[in-house]
Amino acid sequence: MQFQKQYSGKHFLLPSCKSEFIVCLIYLSTSFITCICALTCLLTLTSLAAESTDVPRSPDHWPRWRGTDGAGQGGSAKFPHTWTDKDWAWSVDLPGVGHASPVVWNDSIVVASADPLTGTRIVTCHSTLDGSVKWRSEMPGNVERVHAQNSLASSSAAVDQSGIYWTWATRDGLNVEAFSHDGKRLWHADLGPYESEHGFGSSLALFRDLLIVPIEQDGPSSVVALDTSTGDLRWKLPRSTARTAYSTPLIMESDKPVAILASMAHGITGIDPQRGTILWQRACFPKRTVSSPVLVGNSVACTCGEGGGDNLLIALRLPTDASLDGSPVEPAISFELDRSIAPYVPTPVCSGNRLYLWGDRGVVTCVHAISGEVVWRGRVGGTFSASPIVVGGTVLNVSADGDIVVIADDDEFRLLGTTSLGEPSRSTPAVARGKMFFRSVSKLYAIHALVEKTLTDH
Repeated sequence: MQFQKQYSGKHFLLPSCKSEFIVCLIYLSTSFITCICALTCLLTLTSLAAESTDVPRSPDHWPRWRGTDGAGQGGSAKFPHTWTDKDWAWSVDLPGVGHASPVVWNDSIVVASADPLTGTRIVTCHSTLDGSVKWRSEMPGNVERVHAQNSLASSSAAVDQSGIYWTWATRDGLNVEAFSHDGKRLWHADLGPYESEHGFGSSLALFRDLLIVPIEQDGPSSVVALDTSTGDLRWKLPRSTARTAYSTPLIMESDKPVAILASMAHGITGIDPQRGTILWQRACFPKRTVSSPVLVGNSVACTCGEGGGDNLLIALRLPTDASLDGSPVEPAISFELDRSIAPYVPTPVCSGNRLYLWGDRGVVTCVHAISGEVVWRGRVGGTFSASPIVVGGTVLNVSADGDIVVIADDDEFRLLGTTSLGEPSRSTPAVARGKMFFRSVSKLYAIHALVEKTLTDH
């Protein structure tokens, strides 16, 4: 016999005897265990299914030239070694021409261009999903003579959660523009006249609520920090004048942050980005700097050179202690490499104990990141102004002719593939959220990462 018992307005069916009660408990226990097992299997299958469709790890953002810290680290997402036009996720025309490299924040990609006939500078924001234009902003400017490998829009933007920042210059002035993420002009700063025989091209860097802007020109030089909210000057560090430098500052975040600069006039300099004071410095460059500083283990490396190929790479050991009298420390040299190895324009890139030096004339050298000892050399052909990045077990760069060259990130040289953009390019690729983005002179492109197969694919 069974009877019902009412409790809090609900009816429960209860067993009428002890044996039925025991059977009921066994049944409920078995059902409970079955449910737990089923739920566990469901969660496991859901996880596997997500892994089968999700793109392997890549950065969420690419917030400045060559990504976070300028290190060129594209994550473990794997991309094709070669592809055809039909494989692009999308490609779009830009409203002008230029060499500014793309930067990415969330689902937005930002590039700068210029109208070569009027001199108007144009910043455009595109959707990473399909390349469509979210907004554009135009700034009237002059058409001025620049080097054949330069453009009127070569500086790359920097971006954070608060906004987008970009620099451009004419002889009349060096300008800094700030935009909100929906394209509103937040502020404009004029930093005074700019002099250079080859035109403007250096990019700014972000440190917390400050924009670090190098003004290493043929005229009076300095490095300044602007408030990201207002554009107000927070500090200014006067610099000696030599030949115009095009290096982008390297920001080292820590409890004792350092901004690292490179120029012919001062060599490699570490400054306190909060106050603009010099922490350490070594004058070590007899030529112009175009490439940017990069971390190599406990050292920082940068190159100088000239168009004729008389280049030099210096790696300095990062100081760990300040001097007793508070004067700038002179770092020791970890190693140096001469013209036969050192690039001039492309910035080196590090992967573990391997430091890749992508030469301007198509010869790539891999050296040990600690000792500078040569591991291998290989020829990929072409000429290069863009800088290499490391992504998904490969090292990748784009030639001036627009050929994407992929080699293995390995202790042996292996050329894996080449793909043509169809027009010249001097811009460094960006990687974010499962896509890689390329910029040629007048176009923007995206390619999907490969999806790794899992057990659920069978």
